[in-house]
Amino acid sequence: MSTELTPQMQDQLAQLRDIHLPQPIGWWPLAPGWWALIALVFVLAVATLVWTSLRRRSARFLALRELEAIDPERPDEFLTQLSSLLRRVARRRSAGADVLTGAAWSAFLMDGKHGMSRDGATLLAIGPYGPPANQNFEPEALRTEIAAWIRRNG
Repeated sequence: MSTELTPQMQDQLAQLRDIHLPQPIGWWPLAPGWWALIALVFVLAVATLVWTSLRRRSARFLALRELEAIDPERPDEFLTQLSSLLRRVARRRSAGADVLTGAAWSAFLMDGKHGMSRDGATLLAIGPYGPPANQNFEPEALRTEIAAWIRRNG
C-alpha cells in the first residue's frame, strides 16, 4: 500500500475544513423547568405570607372576641381575666412575656410606641393581686385600651 496522495485525493483534502464547535449554551433565556421552579417558589412565598397573615388576624380576632366577653361586674375577676388574656397574646409577640410579673410585666405592656398607658399597665400588673378596694378604674376605658394594644401587638 502506497502512502502517496494522488492529485484527486489532494483536491479532496483541500476542500476539507476544520471542525466548528457549537456556541456555548447561554443561561438566558431560561429553560421551561427553571420557569416552573421560579413560579413554584413564588407561589409558595405568597401562600406563606397569606397563611401567616390570616393566622395572625384570626388569633387577634379571637382575642378581641374574648375581650368583649369578659364581664366587668366583679373587678378582681375582670382584671385577672384581662391579665390572663394579655399574657396569651403577649406570648405570641415575645416568647417569655407570659411569665413576667410586677414591674417587668408593666414595662412590657408599656414598651415602645404601641404600648399601653402607665396607669393601665400598672393596674394590670398589680390589680389582680391587690385588694379590691384599691381598684378604682373605668372598665370600659381599660377594655378599649387593651383592645387597641391587642390590635397593634397581637
